[in-house]
Amino acid sequence: MPYNHAGEIGDVWKHLPLCDILTIEKPIRYHESNSAYSGYTITSNPKTDYGIFHLLEEKALKDSRYFEILKRNGIDNKYYTGSPGLAMDILSDKSNYYFHDIEFDALSDVILGAKKRGLEACVKTFCGDSVQAFLNKEYILDKNDFVFLDPYTPFDNNVEGFKFFDIFEKSISVGAMTLLWYGYDELEGKNRISNYIKKTATKLNAEIWCFDVWLKCMTDIDCRINPGVPGCGLACANLSKESINKLGKYLNIVGEHYSNATYCTNEASLLTESIKY
Repeated sequence: MPYNHAGEIGDVWKHLPLCDILTIEKPIRYHESNSAYSGYTITSNPKTDYGIFHLLEEKALKDSRYFEILKRNGIDNKYYTGSPGLAMDILSDKSNYYFHDIEFDALSDVILGAKKRGLEACVKTFCGDSVQAFLNKEYILDKNDFVFLDPYTPFDNNVEGFKFFDIFEKSISVGAMTLLWYGYDELEGKNRISNYIKKTATKLNAEIWCFDVWLKCMTDIDCRINPGVPGCGLACANLSKESINKLGKYLNIVGEHYSNATYCTNEASLLTESIKY
């Protein structure tokens, strides 16, 4: 299993809001660009202790869909449900699923997860370049689709010169519910992403919200600690006001919960920001 980030702070800030957003929006079709596995057996280590195991102490989140599903699926026994598993548990047979990844083993696990849930007939998997797949003219999206993009670095080009931001633009422009998770290692990276999203909002005449969390010790050029990801954010468009409000609520809770956090004895508090473009 090549993925080793499960349960870290980056997962926390993508999966916590994702669960409630899917509950609210109830899309007919759900797409993931980087699905990875439906679930993981994790260990208690500095990164997961800073991530999911620290967050589980937050009483204000005890009724969240995220906590509900994690606990039902065995987080107390160190089993962490990945985004495909979370989506299938929430949307059940009311949605069809399109999972993309470059790893065959990851998609095999997703299919196994679908079988366990009785959803195999609802799931299609695509092994290969998801940027190429999504940008194909025959890959049609509309307002009934929910597109979850999870690339870490949205500027990375494929062999044809296209990037995840191109999927982001396609999805928004056709009215699909769109959620992009991105990561960065320094404030220059954060600002580069923010500037691109701002230009995209202007180009498409679209309302795009961004919700970010990053380490207080991050500087323009680096970050002296890395608890999995130094900073990350969610950019969304074509979501309901209820979903936007939920994102804002969870951003505040996470920011407060991590206001005095430590990582390997280092001060590791988080800063937060929400912006509408």
